[in-house]
Amino acid sequence: MNTTRVRTLVNTLIVAAGYLMSRLLGVIRDVFITAQFGTSPEVDAYRAAFAIPDLIYLVVAGGALGTALIPVFQQQRHDAGDDAANRLASSILNLMFPILVVMSLCAWIWAEPLVALTTARGFDATQQQLTATLMRWLLLQPILLGIGGIFKAILEAHEQFSIPTLGANLYNIGIIAGAALFAPFFGIHGIIYGVLCGAVAFSVVQLPSLRRVGWRYASDAWQQTPGLTEVWRLLLPRIFGQSIWQINLASMIGIISTFGVGAVAASGYAMQLMLLPHGLVGLSIGTVMFPRLAQLFADGDDGAFAWTASRALQTVLAVTVPTSIVMWYAAPLIVRLLFQRGSFDDASAALTVTTMQGYMIGLAGFCVAEIAVRIWFARKNTRLPVLIGACAVILNVTLGWALTQSGNMNTRLFTIATVFSVANVVEATLLIGSLWYYNRAIIPMQRPLAWCIGIGGLMVLLQLASVLPPILNYGTISMHEFTTVLVHLLFYAGCGAWGIGWCSQGFGFVRARFASNT
Repeated sequence: MNTTRVRTLVNTLIVAAGYLMSRLLGVIRDVFITAQFGTSPEVDAYRAAFAIPDLIYLVVAGGALGTALIPVFQQQRHDAGDDAANRLASSILNLMFPILVVMSLCAWIWAEPLVALTTARGFDATQQQLTATLMRWLLLQPILLGIGGIFKAILEAHEQFSIPTLGANLYNIGIIAGAALFAPFFGIHGIIYGVLCGAVAFSVVQLPSLRRVGWRYASDAWQQTPGLTEVWRLLLPRIFGQSIWQINLASMIGIISTFGVGAVAASGYAMQLMLLPHGLVGLSIGTVMFPRLAQLFADGDDGAFAWTASRALQTVLAVTVPTSIVMWYAAPLIVRLLFQRGSFDDASAALTVTTMQGYMIGLAGFCVAEIAVRIWFARKNTRLPVLIGACAVILNVTLGWALTQSGNMNTRLFTIATVFSVANVVEATLLIGSLWYYNRAIIPMQRPLAWCIGIGGLMVLLQLASVLPPILNYGTISMHEFTTVLVHLLFYAGCGAWGIGWCSQGFGFVRARFASNT
């Protein structure tokens, strides 16, 4: 058991480091983009062009397929051996590839009406045409990422996490190369070329590791493969959930596109900053725990399953609550330090800060939902979390549209970001409530959460007691102001680390309690 825990810890650290690098590369990517394009109409079109390709990828081969394939893959390895599991993965690849090609081709044909009715409905005719052109290029992405997504699921089922994480980082490096090397010559199209190069690298880099774990592609594996029916049974509700979620994001972009020039770009930059801790904490822990939870469920070890699930939830809560408070108050400093240069002016910074603070409200809920959904999927229950997710999406779209019909751009951006956060908190609450109803051993302890909130409140008082310098007003940063920014960021980070340290002391009590229960 100790060996298993050590391996889980090592895998978590590997994935966390990989996700940290991925999110940092994402921020660096945005630094390059903001310096050249700021919050210009071209960036609005670039952000809007991703929605339909991302929808195709996520529905067919993204998180939906990974969460459906891994539990059945593990079950096949347990019951029939590695050869049967490998053949199952090949059959999924054989069925998925033509679906991706057909869907991408249809979106290519109807690109103009699609963007005009969805993500670019608030743009003028020139912006809509640019969005459609960029989207056509991006429709190669779901095909390339779909193949890599299957490879990633196979490796993660074998608890091989480093290479898939490296592939994700190469994807971001490709985009950075596009922004740094191609964009000066090809404009916004140069970033698209970088996206496609990164998507190719994501798939290719995983091939040697697939051979090492013993996977061989079987071109004759199709409908009659054992376990395929079970994958589809789990996949269909998840496809519905992913479709609703991506439609939710596309709807948000469509609403934001009506706010004015620069709103879509500012929202994208702010969400990227929110996704940094989300990837580091929520995704890294969820990625490592999911194959482990699936294996424990297949083995029938209910005690270890409950302990692992509860530990994951508590860890996420202990880290994300103080982190969200830190990032809320440090948002002006973070945005100025990272983005305010070149074409990214004071107005762009103000829009991004406002939106980022709205997203920070729901960071903890966003991360907790990531873990809770995987707990349900590991138990081969995809219907309940998908239903809860669909309700949260309906809440988000309805309130987002109703509450943003008036006001200036800053107010409307903050409102829609806050509504997004509220919907995520509601989803996390319902997911945890349902886990508590079915298995009370999984519900997280209240003490770590109480400590998080207490330390977070202390951090707020400390900041209010210290009068922030005038650098919070947007403007050019001098060397003195730059040093002051760093000092404040270190102060906030120190307070957050202190809070996390206090929270972690509760884990000894938690371990003892669950050891006695199981």
